[in-house]
Amino acid sequence: TLRTLFPYTTLFRSWSLDYLTVSKLPSIFKAQKDITKIEIDGRDGFLTQDDGSYKGIIKTVECWVKDLSYIDYLCNWLTGSSDVIFSNEPDRVYKATIINQIQFDVVARDFHTFLIQFDCQPHKYAIDNNTIVLTSSGNVFNPAPTFSKPLIKIYGSGAINLTINGNVIKLTNISGYVTINSEMMDCYKDLQLMNNYMIGDFPSLISGNNIISWTGTVSKIEITPNFRYL
Repeated sequence: TLRTLFPYTTLFRSWSLDYLTVSKLPSIFKAQKDITKIEIDGRDGFLTQDDGSYKGIIKTVECWVKDLSYIDYLCNWLTGSSDVIFSNEPDRVYKATIINQIQFDVVARDFHTFLIQFDCQPHKYAIDNNTIVLTSSGNVFNPAPTFSKPLIKIYGSGAINLTINGNVIKLTNISGYVTINSEMMDCYKDLQLMNNYMIGDFPSLISGNNIISWTGTVSKIEITPNFRYL
């Protein structure tokens, strides 16, 4: 099974549909760390430089289509960027882009096989990514074994200090609400950038319990946690 949210949202099952059949799903594997190996003349082995980031991954799906009249439709559908869910990881979502050329090979009369290569971001995300609302100081539990980069919308006014696990983010000149997007590393209100009114690091939610509090005039905080896995 392959479910994607690419243009013309469609659900592909492992048995024949009107359009195609998925014959082989991609393997499950961990993304590779982006580590630079440094070799020094006269020194055994090598050193490593690790900035904590991971490389993107490619997930390849093998498919076949019988009715050639659908090929133009499939070529139009299999383009762009969106989310994809594979049935061997039904509770995870990948952020993917289709870049590769898609070649339809004839293996029998009216029977064409082809590969779809999804260029995916290194992390896969929990399907359950519901917004968490806090109206007073509280805790947010991250069930994943790695930290996440949340989207936090703060409703309030004036100067606000947001504290997550002891790390303080200072916000000023807030009117109505402001959004802190840790994945994009931007602070904004609608289309207006507010980075100049934020002091501190973009927050993350560590694995396990996260303690969240604030000072200032705040009515509520909405947190989209973006729980993720390697």
